[in-house]
Amino acid sequence: MPDDGIIITELAGGRAAARAMTPTDEAGLSRLGFLPRDGQLVRSILSVADRIALIQALIDIGALFTDGRDWCPAGVVAHYRDAGHIRQPFRVISWNNPSSFRIREA
Repeated sequence: MPDDGIIITELAGGRAAARAMTPTDEAGLSRLGFLPRDGQLVRSILSVADRIALIQALIDIGALFTDGRDWCPAGVVAHYRDAGHIRQPFRVISWNNPSSFRIREA
């Protein structure tokens, strides 16, 4: 895991979930409406427009979107980018193994 930063672990469905590596990162998520729940920070997503606005805000604060299969957070952001709703580049994090990760710009 990175020593600092925000990692978005869930973005599809009715909620977003994240991990904050530092108190400063947690404060940034709190300003976006995330609340602590079950060891992570969670925020409800009320509509497509709300999800798009949240994605843009998360990109603006430098969040990392996890890569993976199906509707992983990076895939959700790429979907909205391909549809023309997200125009700025975003950062993606993926793991090669439990102790080795890669961050790239998409």
